[in-house]
Amino acid sequence: MAPTLVGIERLTQALRLDTPVIGLYDTDPSPDFEPSVQAKGRACCFAYYPRWLKGETLVIKRAEGDDFMNPTHGCPGLQKHFGFDKKYPPWMANFLTDGKNGAPMGEGLKATPALAQEFLDQIVFPEPVGDHVLMGPLKLDHWDKVKSVTFFADPDRLAGLMTLAALWSSDPDEVAAPFSSGCGLMWEVLNNFGKDRAVIGATDLAMRRYLPPEIICLTVSPERFERMVDFPEDAFLNRSWWNELMDSREKKG
Repeated sequence: MAPTLVGIERLTQALRLDTPVIGLYDTDPSPDFEPSVQAKGRACCFAYYPRWLKGETLVIKRAEGDDFMNPTHGCPGLQKHFGFDKKYPPWMANFLTDGKNGAPMGEGLKATPALAQEFLDQIVFPEPVGDHVLMGPLKLDHWDKVKSVTFFADPDRLAGLMTLAALWSSDPDEVAAPFSSGCGLMWEVLNNFGKDRAVIGATDLAMRRYLPPEIICLTVSPERFERMVDFPEDAFLNRSWWNELMDSREKKG
């Protein structure tokens, strides 16, 4: 069942969360998503975080035939991790590592190109239905188009969100922190390993600069979000020790 505004407010109030809850929509833009802003150039989607705070929606358009180093509709990694383009340049493993084999640079993110290539070969790309993906404030009228929900939170609230996301499971790996780009952690990896997992995000070094230093992400599927919104009254969020933690943080300013 789709969440309600009352349920979402109950959750955010219990978490004392004042950062945005962002939906990722597999749909074309429409007036319902205004105000909006188009992804341009090679900008990282997280560079639009201040716009999300203002209630704006980021529109990512499929870029046909873009040059990897001179994209027109946002970071080329964004295009790939959202499934608009499923082919990497032949030097991509070197781009992630040593900068050889014609790569324009080397990021040093894996020990060897072979390991980087193994990572690339495991990617299962999403399949968007059209030519746009939208990222912005949660709009319940378009719940059927939501592919993921992302919370932005400090470590205390992240701990609470992780606990809540795993409340209905005994699996110690119900919450995962896989290696990927920041945008890849918001859709692509949610179901990549044969099950629905909550994903810790905003761990991509290249995108961290766009967020406040204390902010990290947790991304969940729409189905998991529905359960989290409907948390039971006797859950930890309504118990004294959670509120004592929040109170102590507030007292320390």
